[in-house]
Amino acid sequence: MIEKPEDDLSESQAGQRLAEMQDFFDQFNRSIKTISLYQHNTAHYAEYLERSYQQLNEMLDKYDSITWKVNQLGFTYQDVTVYEDDATDQNVAHKFYRDGVRILIFRQGLTAEELLDFVLICMANFRSAEYMYDDMVSLMWKQEFTHLEYVVVETFSVAGESQEDAKQEVDKIVNYLYERLTSDTDDRFSFARISLEDLDIELDDVEQAKGVVIKGNPATEEEKERIGQQLEEEEENRALPKLVVILFKVLEEELDQEISQSLEEVFIQLLDSFLIHEDFRGINHMVRKFHSLSRKKIPPETQERIEKIVETFTAKMGEEERIGRLAEVLDASNEINDPMEVHQYLSRLDPSAILPLLQALEGMSNLAPRRLICDGLSVMGEDQLDVFVRRLNSKKANLVRDMLYIIDKLNPPDKLRLIAGGLKHPNLAIRLEALNTIGSSGDESCRSYLLQALKDPDAHMRITAAKLLPNFDLSQATRILLRIVQGAGFTKRTPQEQVAIYSALAMTGTEEAMKQFSEQLRSTGFLSKKKRLDQKRIVISGLANSGSIAAFKLLKAEMELGIKEVEIQAMAERASTKLRKKLLGKQ
Repeated sequence: MIEKPEDDLSESQAGQRLAEMQDFFDQFNRSIKTISLYQHNTAHYAEYLERSYQQLNEMLDKYDSITWKVNQLGFTYQDVTVYEDDATDQNVAHKFYRDGVRILIFRQGLTAEELLDFVLICMANFRSAEYMYDDMVSLMWKQEFTHLEYVVVETFSVAGESQEDAKQEVDKIVNYLYERLTSDTDDRFSFARISLEDLDIELDDVEQAKGVVIKGNPATEEEKERIGQQLEEEEENRALPKLVVILFKVLEEELDQEISQSLEEVFIQLLDSFLIHEDFRGINHMVRKFHSLSRKKIPPETQERIEKIVETFTAKMGEEERIGRLAEVLDASNEINDPMEVHQYLSRLDPSAILPLLQALEGMSNLAPRRLICDGLSVMGEDQLDVFVRRLNSKKANLVRDMLYIIDKLNPPDKLRLIAGGLKHPNLAIRLEALNTIGSSGDESCRSYLLQALKDPDAHMRITAAKLLPNFDLSQATRILLRIVQGAGFTKRTPQEQVAIYSALAMTGTEEAMKQFSEQLRSTGFLSKKKRLDQKRIVISGLANSGSIAAFKLLKAEMELGIKEVEIQAMAERASTKLRKKLLGKQ
C-alpha cells in the first residue's frame, strides 16, 4: 500500500523514511566501491548492486516515489541530509550538483538495469577520453530512463546581486519545484532547463534571470581565450542533447507541412553536428527516439510526416559525404571509442549506403576500423553478394581482403568456391588468406585446392597447404605428405619448407607417419655424417613444431632407446620439453 504524501507524514513516519534512506545510501556507496574495485568483472555488477536495489525497491513499493534534493555535498530529503561527503569526484551528489542537477526522482517500477545504468553514470570519469564531451546531464539523457527523472537548473545571477544572493534565488526555485514534486500531484519533469520564462513561476523577490557572473582573480588574456574556447565547446556539447529533447517534444504535437519540412532540415543539421563531434551514441539515441514515437498516440497525419522525416534522416546517414566523415574519424583514431555505437550506426543504413562505404574503405589504412566498416556491410549486404564478389578481382590487396572477410561473414552456400577465387590473385598475401580460409574449413570439396597449392611455384603457398592438409582425411594426408618427403627432390627444398612439411606429417599422428620419423632418426645410410645430422635436425625441428601428442611420444621412446649422436639426443630432449610445454599450455 502506498503511504501518505510527504507533507502529511507524522514525525515517526518521517523519521522512519529518513533512516531507511540513510541505510540505503550506506549500502549504495558500498556497492559503488565494490564495482569500482572489480571493474573488470562486468558480469557480476548486478550481483554487487543487488542489495542496494532491494532496499530502494522496497522503499519505492511503499512510497510510490522518492525525491531527493541535490546539494553540493550531498542529498537531502525534507531538508534533512541523508547522504553527505567531501566535494570530490567520489561524491555522487557533488558530480550532479556541479553539472546543474538539483532534484532526483526515483519512481515505483525502477528496474535493476536502470539502477545499474545510473550507477555507471555516477562512476563516469570525465577526465577520460570516453567521456571527454559528456557531463552528468548528457549521460542521464542518453540513457532514456523510464522510472528515474531529474531537474536541471542552470546557474545564473540577478543583476547587481552578489554570488550568495544569486544562490538564494536559485534555491528558491529549487525549493518551489521540490515542494511541487513531493506534493500529491501528477507533476512530472523528465528533463528540464528551468528559467522563469519557461515555467512562469511567480516567486517573491525573483523578477528576472540574467547571464552568468564570474568573479575571482583577474585572468590573463591567454587564459581568457583558452577558458572561452573550453566554455564554448562545453556549451555546444551540452546544447545538442537538450535541443534534441525539445525537438522531439515538438514532434509529438500536431505538425503542418511547413513545420515538418523545417524540422526535417533541423534534424539533418543535428546529424551533421553529432558527426562533427564524433558522437555516434547521440545519433543512435535520436534514431531510437524516432522509433519510440511510433508507439505513442499521435494523429495519423502527423505520424506520416514523422515517418517522412525518419526516412530522410536515415537516407542522409548513408550519403557519401557523411560516410566519408565517418571513415575519416575512424581511420584517424588510435583507439575507437564506442565501437558498438559505430556498428549500430552502420547497421541502421540501407543498401544505398553500400557503394559509399566501399569507396570509403579504399581510402582507409587501419585494420580495426576497416573491420568495423566490413561488419556493417555484412549486415546490410545480405542481398548484395555480387557487389562484393566483383571486387575480388581488384588489384588493391586490402580491398580484396575486406571482400573475403565480408563473404565469409555472409556465409553464402557457395562461400568456399567464391573465396577460392582469391587463389588466383596476383598478391601473395591474398592468395595465402584465401588458402587459409578454405583449408581451415575441413570441407572435402576444398582438398583439391590444397593439392594444387602443394605444387605452387611459391614456397609460402606450398608450406601453408602442407600445414592445412591434416584438416582433411588423415590417411590421405599422410600418403600425400609421405610421397613428398620420400620424393627425390625433397632434400633440395629449403630447410624451412622441409621443417614445415615434417611438422604437417607429424600432425597427422598416424602410424605410417611415426614409422617414417623413427626410421629417419635411426638411419645410418650412405649419406655423409654432416648431411645425415642436418637431416635429423630438420626432422626433430618438424616434430617440435607440430604440437602433436604422437610426436611427443615418439621422441620420448627414441630417447629411451638411445639416439647414437649426442647432439641429436640433446636436440631431441629440447624438442620434447618444447612439445610438453606446448601441449600443457605452458610458455
